[in-house]
Amino acid sequence: MCPPQNGGTATENNVAEPPTGTPSTVATVPSFHKKMGFTDTIFSGTWYIAEGYEYYKGNKTQLKNEILSGLTVAIAQVPESVAFSFVAGVNPLVGLYATFFLGLITAQVGGRPGMVSGAAGAMAVVARIVMQADGGLFDESKLVERGEIATCVGCKSLREQADDKRTEYLFFVMWVVGIMQILLGMFQFGRLVKLIPQTVMTGFVNGLATIIFMAQLESFQELDWRKSFDYFDTDRDGKLTFTETTAVFARDLPTLTGLELKTEMNDIFNQTDTNDDGYISFSEFKYDEDFAIHDGHDEHKMWRTLDQGTLWVMLFYVFGSMCVVHFFPRLTKVVPSSLVSIISCLFLEHVVFRNMGIETPTVKDMATVKGGLPEFKIPDIDLDTESFMICLPTSISLALVGIIESVLTLQLVDEILEDISDSSGRCTQECLAQGVANLMSAMFQSMGGDAMIGQSTINVKSGGVGRLSTTFAAIMFLFFILALSTVIELLPVAALTGVLFMVVIYTFDWSCIGLISGLELKVGRANDEEAIKEAAKVRMLKSGRCRWQDSLLIVMVTVVTVWTNLAIAVIIGVVIASILHAWDTSDHLKVTTSTDASGCTKTYAVTGPFFFASDRAFKNYFTTSADPQNVVIDCTSAILHDYSAIAALNSLGERYASQDPPKSCLVKISGGTSADLVALHGRKLRNVDIEIEGGGNDQEQGNSEELQLLPAGGEERL
Repeated sequence: MCPPQNGGTATENNVAEPPTGTPSTVATVPSFHKKMGFTDTIFSGTWYIAEGYEYYKGNKTQLKNEILSGLTVAIAQVPESVAFSFVAGVNPLVGLYATFFLGLITAQVGGRPGMVSGAAGAMAVVARIVMQADGGLFDESKLVERGEIATCVGCKSLREQADDKRTEYLFFVMWVVGIMQILLGMFQFGRLVKLIPQTVMTGFVNGLATIIFMAQLESFQELDWRKSFDYFDTDRDGKLTFTETTAVFARDLPTLTGLELKTEMNDIFNQTDTNDDGYISFSEFKYDEDFAIHDGHDEHKMWRTLDQGTLWVMLFYVFGSMCVVHFFPRLTKVVPSSLVSIISCLFLEHVVFRNMGIETPTVKDMATVKGGLPEFKIPDIDLDTESFMICLPTSISLALVGIIESVLTLQLVDEILEDISDSSGRCTQECLAQGVANLMSAMFQSMGGDAMIGQSTINVKSGGVGRLSTTFAAIMFLFFILALSTVIELLPVAALTGVLFMVVIYTFDWSCIGLISGLELKVGRANDEEAIKEAAKVRMLKSGRCRWQDSLLIVMVTVVTVWTNLAIAVIIGVVIASILHAWDTSDHLKVTTSTDASGCTKTYAVTGPFFFASDRAFKNYFTTSADPQNVVIDCTSAILHDYSAIAALNSLGERYASQDPPKSCLVKISGGTSADLVALHGRKLRNVDIEIEGGGNDQEQGNSEELQLLPAGGEERL
């Protein structure tokens, strides 16, 4: 509950930058925070909380922005967390608890104040493999083979037991993920974000926007009870007999005897056959989705059709919410536009349309959000070498996905807030915070998560740039679960979908379309300042499109992010970008020749980057047999990057020395990096005196050294 800080500039809501502290208080900040480049946290000292209190006491407008923004985020996170829980294949409360733990811990100790964390789509997509019944890590037969589930009279079906056991394995996986992320933070893995090029960053945000968009489409679907009924009704006579129902459950209860299976089916049949006519009709089948008969089939869904009044009202909510989010800030910024749109749709749903006989799905229709306090629990699994090795690849993938998405979201929030300070330390801090949060989340039986790009965008654009907004959001989120679940369950899902659609629009990097196609593209924003920035960006696009390689990389990272996971997409993107860079740079090495007046000395002047991709082309410039007795290789205008460059020079020295008679080869290098590289590898050369004087820039001519390369063998080779 402390003020915005560390590089936070004025936001689009004209939030004033808070004081950075008096000299006496700043001196109390732990030196570790300063050394590592971390942002201030609750561990900075008592001055931090005191200064935060004084700051908000004197800035009531910012206090209001933080509170309302946090409330908006908390409300908007409910359906998103529920949706991503379904994506992962777990009970919604598992995802809701994860959002609370991730939100609270990262709000207090994370590297970017104002950035929101919770149950996120990128990790849910990867975690789904743990929960998959078919093709997952632990299918039903595998768990039966390991003796972790078994059938018995009065027990849950194998389907339910397997699902419960896979949930326990998911908690164990998140334990491992949390520990891994803490270790990655300790080794400052987050600093590697500087290796991610802008093309990969663009593909990342576009892929995340696509995932958020796809997650919202489920709100336009409804349960297909007919398809589920037909799964039982094999003769298609419109009613389920005892024999048909038993045939379905027999596949899920294979070890029960005939008598035991009959006992189980009598209980299920009596519960569903409400009129006792000896068979189950379609209306009886779908009457209560909590009936035990529904354990025997997977949930099927279908798209709503345009002939339904419900769909038209939902579309009205969606587009109405989008308009409010977009245009309301032009009227006033006193109240977050997202909150206004949600409350407006809540009023219309329960005061207007329901009185007209039209109902749309609410949060309650997706899942109940009511629950108690989370409880600590050790995963109930048979942990051995086999199960650990099965879980390890997924754990690694989830750890990388969480770290990569978090540090990239941090970079994106920095751009929104125009924070130009060095983010390396904050990335390391965020890695540690994410690890602690995921470990704590797993301890209390939740699925874990990472930074949420959509909610972070909502928060900072609503004025929540400090730790107070995210802390308040996490506390309110738990309060919703414990006490206000009834109110939250009344919210129309379509209203929240509209808000998140605007998040998709704000998240997607629309400028890449212009860069790829060469077309001028204008995208409206929520206020005049953004429109001006976008117009400037559009003017830059008029010069034409980017290289086809960059266009392909953007599209590839976007597609791979959606189809697989973020870690794979970013790693592939970085590798391909590095290969393309090495390929393009290899053509920049040039060699020109000149011969002195006597014709006894020939000079090869080398310019450009000299490394593994250009060493072969470099050696092809030399005509050793036709060259005069003395050869000078002038590398003072070149940069020697790696061992391949040194080996290429040494190879030329040996080639000239092997001529009959031997020819002299003199190499000139500049000081700095090139000289250091030669000094490092030159220790293996005998009869060569290397002296590195100073350490100027590689491009400076005045700090050159001369190295005589003589024929060498054995240890004399570089």
